[in-house]
Amino acid sequence: MMYPQSLGAAEDIAFVLNTLGVGDALTRLAPFREFDTATLVQVVDEAARFSREVLAPLNAVGDREGCTWRDGEVRTPSGFADAYRQYCNAGWPSLPCDPSLGGQGLPVVVQVAVQELTAGANLAWTMYPGILYGAYECVHRFGSAALRDAWLGPLVSGEWLATMALTEPGAGSDLGQIRTRAEWIDGARETVRVTGEKIFISGGEQDLTPNIVHLVLARTPDAPPGSGGLSLFLVPKVLAHGERNAVRCTGIEHKMGIRGSATCSMAFEGATGYLIGAPHRGLEAMFAMMNSARLHVGASGVGLAQSAYDMSVRHALERVQSRVPGADAGVPIAGHPAVWRLLEGQRVAVEGARLLLYRAALAIDEAHHADTPQARVQADALAALLTPVVKAMLTEQAFLGASDALQVFGGYGYVEETGISQFLRDARIPMIYEGTNEIQAIDLMLRKVVKDDGATLSQWLTWARAQVSDARIVVDTRDGFDAALTVLDEWTLLMPSVIALARTSPRAALCVAGEVMRVVHGLSMAGLWAQAALAAHRVQGPVADGKRRAARYWLKFSLPETRRAMAIVAAQIRDPETAE
Repeated sequence: MMYPQSLGAAEDIAFVLNTLGVGDALTRLAPFREFDTATLVQVVDEAARFSREVLAPLNAVGDREGCTWRDGEVRTPSGFADAYRQYCNAGWPSLPCDPSLGGQGLPVVVQVAVQELTAGANLAWTMYPGILYGAYECVHRFGSAALRDAWLGPLVSGEWLATMALTEPGAGSDLGQIRTRAEWIDGARETVRVTGEKIFISGGEQDLTPNIVHLVLARTPDAPPGSGGLSLFLVPKVLAHGERNAVRCTGIEHKMGIRGSATCSMAFEGATGYLIGAPHRGLEAMFAMMNSARLHVGASGVGLAQSAYDMSVRHALERVQSRVPGADAGVPIAGHPAVWRLLEGQRVAVEGARLLLYRAALAIDEAHHADTPQARVQADALAALLTPVVKAMLTEQAFLGASDALQVFGGYGYVEETGISQFLRDARIPMIYEGTNEIQAIDLMLRKVVKDDGATLSQWLTWARAQVSDARIVVDTRDGFDAALTVLDEWTLLMPSVIALARTSPRAALCVAGEVMRVVHGLSMAGLWAQAALAAHRVQGPVADGKRRAARYWLKFSLPETRRAMAIVAAQIRDPETAE
């Protein structure tokens, strides 16, 4: 009887870096030629150790204690501040940052791996430094030289943390309704007084760092209406000369999960702020931060799903109950076919999600550092295409995986003492923040597929088809890969009609934006699992055997879900329905 086993996050990341060639692709880029894959794997192993030994023991503590607020001050759970000091002392915040600013110049791929591992151990704690790289990227790319000189150094080192202050009461994802005002106070139009209220600000106040850099969307008096009139400002908690700025936390939310993360309401009461980028071009700068955040939210989903799976495997191997066909006595429930399906489904989803996550992260590194302008443009387009898929599908899989993990525990999973319920509660939030998954589906359809007539998606699926075609020749899952080729070909024929529907009847098209997202995800996974199966075919050992089994499982049980989503899209094209 074959029982499921967990490869472990660090080991599977090493497989992606080594066997799938992500590490080699990185070291071909100019800034990373001095590194080798072994060095990158060593960084991942150390991040796994830190997550396991320092962060994981604080996960239940954060859930039990939560954060407290009093007179504008926030206290984080016991041990959080000390863990953050250790994180900074080890140099983790500076991994992907510019060496000229004190950074280590490592690839985004490695920083994403750290996010996955820390989030899997303790998502609430990871929320505090989780936005740090996006804030750095935003200020580094769009800030003036004076702004970079004054504020980037402490962000690179982690001495200060940052927030992304967008949401307001009554203005969630509709940024055009933002009412926060920014009044110019200098002739150069670089400094403002910011007045307004923001809500749901992760880490808006905390006791981990002496200063917090808020990146705030606001509207200047001369701004045109709508989201196109917004500007972005750097508004520190403490000004450069040490004076407390007019920013205060007016309360924190009491949440179903990530209780150790302070989700704050913030009041800006004539606070001093500094312009980032050009006036009325705030969204352009903010999206540099938001897209980074979305990728890292997807990484958090992978980490959570991995941890939930690991817990359920351990329980299923220890709990002996009932006989199964072919056994004379009770066996661990991991050997029961129904439980095996729950466990194997989790494993395949986690390992598949990791394939997609690191391909998207590699595209970002290639967009920054590929040798030619054309290669950088193509990589940037691929990263833009995959980012909403990573954010939406990987966070959804995390919640479903945590739910399946709780199911494996049975009644024991529904009580707090086993700990799996916290993962289910924590895994629910990534589907909502940084743009709900429905917004990601709209973004994918309208801005990533329709906008360029499907050119980027077609190019990506051409790669996927080539992988599937090669795999069906050499891998012992020919029937499954034949089915994948059929689905790829069916989508190629259907895609022009999808684009036409989006242009002639956008309401009808958006009713199936979620299904389009599932199709793009499924076809991407067909190519990625084919690539993994090919790589496993070239090597021997239990890891390779596990990958071959995972590819076979995905083709049998998950590919039909892609075909089902495609059927719904096709039905909508034939007979459009809209929610009038």
